[in-house]
Amino acid sequence: MAKPKHDYDSIDFYKRIEGLAMNGYTDEEIANELNLSADVFGSMKNGYYQCWNEEENQRRGSEINRVLTHGRTRIVALLRGTYIKGAIGGKKTKSRIVKFVQDKCECMGADKKCSHCGGTGWVTLTDKAVVQETEMELPPNMQAIATLLYHHDPTWRKMEKKQDDEDALYSENGIDIDKWMTDNTNE
Repeated sequence: MAKPKHDYDSIDFYKRIEGLAMNGYTDEEIANELNLSADVFGSMKNGYYQCWNEEENQRRGSEINRVLTHGRTRIVALLRGTYIKGAIGGKKTKSRIVKFVQDKCECMGADKKCSHCGGTGWVTLTDKAVVQETEMELPPNMQAIATLLYHHDPTWRKMEKKQDDEDALYSENGIDIDKWMTDNTNE
């Protein structure tokens, strides 16, 4: 009988699966990283792996499902938090620009083979630099706010649906007022 590819009762095996799930890997990609076929990983996860007995299938399959769920729940929570922070705005971003000072070369650009300036006539002084740092606060993202409210605030969702219904009424069941005004004005 062939030696198993992994120690399927090792904490490290399950931590690796959880880490891959947390990084957004699909079951197929996790199987690939573990050097297993997608079918084998699927049967392990679902408790039907032929090389394991019934008790091992139950225990190991349950643990694989638990760590997959835990890893994916953690990444979704992180992404949701990042999305909300982006929606609200106020995140500070810093940028840093370094400009080096230049000075005229002794050759004044006359020597095209000058080892200091290469014939440009200018030498960059690396020991003298001007550093400019800026900090900017990002504004709120109105589309992200609207999306969050739509999915998590029933009152907002009701207002949005009412607006959609009104828009549909004017364009589907009645006349388009703007078009009528354009067609029926003499100016």
